[in-house]
Amino acid sequence: TRVSSLISPPRSAQILTLGFSRDYFFTFSQDYITVYDGYTTRDPIILKICGGGQAIPQAISSGPELLVEFTTSPYGTFNTPQTSGHSLHGFQLEVSVRFVDIQTPTYAKSKRVCEFWLRGTGHGVLQNPLHSLAPNTTCLYHLQGTEARALDAINIPRRSGALSTSPTRFKVWISVMKFELAPEFGATEEQLLQYQRTEDCSGMLRIWDGPLREVPTCKDFDCLTTDKDGTQRSSIRFGANTTNIIARYCRGSVPRSCDHGILNMSSSRPCTLSESYVSSSDFVTLELKTSDSTVLRPLQFALRYEFVDLLQDGTAIGGENECHRRFASSQMERKGPHPIRSVRNIFLFGRGGAKHLHCIYRFEAQRGERIRIEINRAMTGNRTCDSRVDPDTGRSYCFGDSTARVEIFERPWHESILFPRGCVCNSTNNSYLPIVFTSTGREVEIHFSASNMTNGDDPDSLNFEATYEFVKGPMMCKDVRRKNAITGVVTLSSGDIECRNRPWLIEPSYDRYLYIRLKGLFLRKFNPASPLAYNASFSAVTPIRCYTKSRVIITNGEGISVTACPLPEETKHRHVVEVFSAGWGRKHPFFGAEASRVVSVEFLNPDEGGHYAFSWLELTKRPSASYALVQEECPYLCPDLNACVNASIWCDGIEQCPSGEDEAFTHCSALLRLPAEILAGLSVLLLVLCCGLFGYLYRKIKRNCRRTSVLQTRLKSLSSMDTAVFEDKEVIC
Repeated sequence: TRVSSLISPPRSAQILTLGFSRDYFFTFSQDYITVYDGYTTRDPIILKICGGGQAIPQAISSGPELLVEFTTSPYGTFNTPQTSGHSLHGFQLEVSVRFVDIQTPTYAKSKRVCEFWLRGTGHGVLQNPLHSLAPNTTCLYHLQGTEARALDAINIPRRSGALSTSPTRFKVWISVMKFELAPEFGATEEQLLQYQRTEDCSGMLRIWDGPLREVPTCKDFDCLTTDKDGTQRSSIRFGANTTNIIARYCRGSVPRSCDHGILNMSSSRPCTLSESYVSSSDFVTLELKTSDSTVLRPLQFALRYEFVDLLQDGTAIGGENECHRRFASSQMERKGPHPIRSVRNIFLFGRGGAKHLHCIYRFEAQRGERIRIEINRAMTGNRTCDSRVDPDTGRSYCFGDSTARVEIFERPWHESILFPRGCVCNSTNNSYLPIVFTSTGREVEIHFSASNMTNGDDPDSLNFEATYEFVKGPMMCKDVRRKNAITGVVTLSSGDIECRNRPWLIEPSYDRYLYIRLKGLFLRKFNPASPLAYNASFSAVTPIRCYTKSRVIITNGEGISVTACPLPEETKHRHVVEVFSAGWGRKHPFFGAEASRVVSVEFLNPDEGGHYAFSWLELTKRPSASYALVQEECPYLCPDLNACVNASIWCDGIEQCPSGEDEAFTHCSALLRLPAEILAGLSVLLLVLCCGLFGYLYRKIKRNCRRTSVLQTRLKSLSSMDTAVFEDKEVIC
């Protein structure tokens, strides 16, 4: 006798869960229950069981219908176990309705073909089917990395003919986090102990390195084939091509596992390559095969898949990092604008196991061309950082945690060092975008970097998008803006107006430093080694008002830049901006790679009225007694700079030291600069002359004094004689 019950939920439901009561018992083995995954007896059988007294797992349908058929012998009756208080009952069903998303690869749309397709450019977690599988069922999972979403736009290999082996931009990264196969239903404790020591492949998962369009038929579990030379290898052939087995998972045999990833996917460490597999093409096929019904022997697995995008713009820079790219104008058919995006190879990011990221995108223009960069989008993950534009210079700077950033560098002259021209970061969508930069030279680089990455850093959270264009440059500038003299003065307002914004490059001699002096007002300083605070601003307080929109940016080899408002040379104010070469302030010896000692001077927003200038001077450090056995004093010392200067600037008529020490009378007098022997002889001669002159003067003065006394005596005598005669005459009369 057969009794069939069709269980069908409302249309809005997707699957059914069927549970059996433990209190059932059949008299003969001819009494059994059959559960079909559908509404007819032609649908797959997911459960067939007889007997009683043991709990049966839930049977879950793959669709909205489920058929339960009860078959009993005409000679048998229901018997109730002695422990039960009920009488004459066979079995009980508990039916529940579950709403599911049928678009996920955990529910098969077809009841007879268990096959899933996953295509795209992202990543995800793949699990076993959540509905019950019939015995001898094989499910195929086709994973293909592609930007095409439509089925007709994808090259799907068919069952006959050769497979496409052309190189593609994608690879598939598989990390198996869990594989579990339950023991046989009703197994004893002794059988369970035996299962732990043996391999059971009645339910298994195989990973194929390539497309697989039909279920393989193999003589053994590894699909071993023997070549002509007698070697065995795992493969299955379609036409002239071969699809190899990457791995096979069975109960008691798990080759590689990234089981820690299932605990907490966001905070756990990334899966390494030794714990996972990477395909050789853009296609991977997973084969899930079970010999028993998953109702009685549940089979569970969980794995993480990632479509690794290897496509990059531009051409590779040979011998360097794989994400360093080059864009040359000579190789472009069209001058632009051209789009560019950051690298998307997951193995270069935190989720792929990398700790730091640094990619360089180099743009090279031809003679008479300039490079225009526009950064339209930037994402720097969960780091609190924003980029803001300086109102004085129009350049972007990063504020906050800039461990992930996009930087713009320029090489103003051939074979010179790179100078920073802007920084972009964006974690709160408050950054000023787009950022536009037009070079003054023929080479620009974009540096995309991130440090201390975690499992949450991937191409979706760390990326940028930009456009670049090679534009026509200004007229050829005749003045030479690359200086390498010991000292000099540059008038910023000289030359053609189109060329005034081109930077000046001052290069010192070997083992020398530079001292740059500009008459102007200090506005702000930027040091890449000391990021700007997130709550900082561009406001600056100056002692006097700056009346010009022109700005001067002085940058050394370490990227430290000083922005100043220039003052005319004829102004009465004494405000001065001073900048030194990289490494000048270092007090201790440095044994690493030192930064370049060149200095770049830029004149932005030049005006016609002002007369601005800057000067430079080569310096050497004053010897220190702590690092030298014998301290040698500088023969030519600028005390206010505490530096030694070249002898050629000493007493040349131009004050180079800020205090004018190089033109002081004590140093520049011709007499004082004579040798010591001559100075001693001249001193003796001068002393003799002085003594002779003193004796001569003494004698002359003494002689004059003697003559004066004789004359006075004679006059006194004459005066006495006249008186006497007069008296005599008086007497006579």
